[in-house]
Amino acid sequence: MSQADGAGGDEGGRGASLVRVLVVDGEPAFAETAASRLEARDDRFEAVTVEGAESALDALSSASFHCVVSGYELPEADGVGLLETVRDRHGDVPFVLFTGSGSEAVASDAVSAGVDEYVRRDEPADEFARLASAVADAVSEARGGRRLAAHLERTSDAFCQVDPEWRLTYLNERAAGFVERDADALLGERIWELFPEVAGTEAEAALREVVETGEATEFEHHVDRLDAELAVNAYPTADGLALYFRDVTERRERERELREVSERLQLAVEGADVGVWDWNVRTDEVRFDDRWAGMLGHDIDEIDFDLSTWEDRVHPDDIDDAWDAIEAHFAGETDPYQSDFRMRTTSGDWKWIRDRGRVVERTEDGEPLRAVGIHIDVTEEKERERELERYRRIVDELPESVCIYDADGRIALANDHIADVFGTDPESLVGRESRLVERIQAADGDKYGELVEGERDSLTGTVEVDLPDEPAAIVDYGLTRLVIDGEFDGVLGISRNVTAERRRQRRLERTSARLEALFERSPDMVDIHDEAGSIVDANRAMTDALGYDREEIVGMDVWEVDAELDPEEGVRLWEGLEVDETVRLETTFARADGSTFPAEVHVRRIDVQGEDRFLASSRDISERKAYERRIERENERLDEFANIVSHDLRNPLNVLSGYLRLARETGTDSYFDRCERALDEMERLIEDVLALAKQGEAVGSFDPVNLGDLAAGYSDDAFGSADGEDPFGDDAAGGDEPDAPVEVVVEADGEICADPGRVRQLLGNLYRNAAEHGGQRVVVGDLPDGFYVEDDGPGIDADERDRVFESGYTTSETGTGFGLSIVQRIAEAHGWEVAVTEGERGGARFEFTGLDRPGADADGPAPPADPSGPVAEEAEPRD
Repeated sequence: MSQADGAGGDEGGRGASLVRVLVVDGEPAFAETAASRLEARDDRFEAVTVEGAESALDALSSASFHCVVSGYELPEADGVGLLETVRDRHGDVPFVLFTGSGSEAVASDAVSAGVDEYVRRDEPADEFARLASAVADAVSEARGGRRLAAHLERTSDAFCQVDPEWRLTYLNERAAGFVERDADALLGERIWELFPEVAGTEAEAALREVVETGEATEFEHHVDRLDAELAVNAYPTADGLALYFRDVTERRERERELREVSERLQLAVEGADVGVWDWNVRTDEVRFDDRWAGMLGHDIDEIDFDLSTWEDRVHPDDIDDAWDAIEAHFAGETDPYQSDFRMRTTSGDWKWIRDRGRVVERTEDGEPLRAVGIHIDVTEEKERERELERYRRIVDELPESVCIYDADGRIALANDHIADVFGTDPESLVGRESRLVERIQAADGDKYGELVEGERDSLTGTVEVDLPDEPAAIVDYGLTRLVIDGEFDGVLGISRNVTAERRRQRRLERTSARLEALFERSPDMVDIHDEAGSIVDANRAMTDALGYDREEIVGMDVWEVDAELDPEEGVRLWEGLEVDETVRLETTFARADGSTFPAEVHVRRIDVQGEDRFLASSRDISERKAYERRIERENERLDEFANIVSHDLRNPLNVLSGYLRLARETGTDSYFDRCERALDEMERLIEDVLALAKQGEAVGSFDPVNLGDLAAGYSDDAFGSADGEDPFGDDAAGGDEPDAPVEVVVEADGEICADPGRVRQLLGNLYRNAAEHGGQRVVVGDLPDGFYVEDDGPGIDADERDRVFESGYTTSETGTGFGLSIVQRIAEAHGWEVAVTEGERGGARFEFTGLDRPGADADGPAPPADPSGPVAEEAEPRD
């Protein structure tokens, strides 16, 4: 089956046997059904569907079809009009008129226009089988020549023609069969003689009116001779009258029966709040009444009389079950049909509907033709069922045993829990004597009888009961007298096995005193807080350490004590702990007076009678933290000392190595004097470093020092000999005397108050810095309140001058990055300020200010207030 615009001009892969049929109808759904049925009846058929006459003509113009099947009521034109146009435009294409009830009124016009076949849709047998046969015959006849007489012989109705004298001129076999005579023998007889009982009736008057007015008519008439109810369609023709008639006796009897059933059903419906539906199974037309529509909040004129009106409103989760129930009834498996499902109302709510009905009309093959039924609103019933089921589930899920006992103490109803206790199902317990009731009666006399008689409403207590898996179990119970509609209905009993709880309670009571003693006497601070961070208890050690009374600290939040704890982070931390899991952290506690101290805290999640609590054990770690800080400072100082020693010993070692080499190569004893001075320098340096390591001092005593002599003398030791020889030269053989790598020019002649060894170390690092960066000349000169050291090297970029004193910073491939850092530390130890600028020749210029001069103060020079601080306490580690 396909659409018209998908049809091509070829017959496809099935070759010449293919029969392409164009199905035209005003209802697309019916056209699709007819096409599907045709293809199912004959595999030669390929059916194409269109809606309306214009679409049919377009399809015939664009593709080749072997036959046209058309309904009568079409958009734009009727079926006969389409037939006439097809005959005008496309000649003798076979045309089958597929009409509904009463379509005989157009049969004569259709025959005149050249119709090949017409088939009624309401045939008692399978109309689609007749349609398929008609199409096959029409195509076959078209291929070999069609005849009107053959059509009339095959038509489903009895047909005859009479002349103006009311004589029979033609009868088909079906018409002759009515009177049980040969058709040829009947020709020429007057119909009034053949059916004399018609004379003088309304049927005769109707026929004569057709002749007189020339207008077709239809009527029904009971013919006694045939004992049948005939439906007659009469049409005027040029040669007299054409009559179609058929026996509708059975149909009228069924209609009468259905009418009676409907009347009885209507009486029943009027006495109940139900809605009625009437379903034409073949066409899916469904008639609904006002009550049916009103159940869903509709007026009857707001809904379509179609199966989709019902189907679209059924809950998606229920529609499959509803169809399963319908199909089971259609198959004869159930009678009547019944199904419960939800339907959507106009407000969007869902109502529970109970649908009941049955098939009231079937084909000869048993296929359902018509079904009727009712809808009942059972929403309240479903709600009650759900409520009862909810209560039942609740009772079954309770951790207690729940029973209803009768007047004799026997079990009338039991939940799943008590059934599990006895290892059986609830139904098996019904009728058994209750052990609990027996123990209650034995312990409390006739108090159970008082419940039954109404002398008391309830009874509670605790008894020991022998249970299957636990002899002498301790059971708490509560009994309540049940009265329903004013009558005694039994005793509701709820019991719970509390054996383990009672034993655990006794154990807890025995250990409670010990735990309380441990809690109070613990040397550590201990508190308990809830999941929100509120402190619920604290021991004496904690109140003493924080300076609060117990009444003050209980109720405080943890973060009022823990100065570092964020409330949200604390709650997340506690929620992430499992029961009995512990987490350790270090934080700061705040005392009541505002002072703080470091604390180590161990937090453990515990279960206290079913509630989450957090046990925090804390300890003051001030001494440990102080010790750790001392160790850290010592380690930093040792790193600093190691870097200083490795850096500052390099220069005298280089001097010593150079002069030893010269002494070995030349044999000049004066070189050994230089070596001895280098060793003395190393010894002084080692003594100073040892003093610094032991005492944390960066400088020793402050003495008047001639800066010029010190700078000149140290330059001789560092860069040259008395004879101008270079202790750092790589080749001294042959008496060559290369120039010193750095020329030191001393322009300073004033005295300063300083530690000579440290100043010598400072100058040496600056000389070495100049040499490492390519400088050839160093100038040492005076400033009004200090001195400067300037070289002619590449200089230091302005952006880098703040970083040159950082430990490890260097731009030289051979430097260690500690020389200038040491220079700064020595200057700071003396209380001087040091700055880096640009020299006269573009090199680096280091200016030292804030110096003391001898005699500048009557009391003499004074060292800095804390000479050890800058180096010993705040020195950063060196690489």
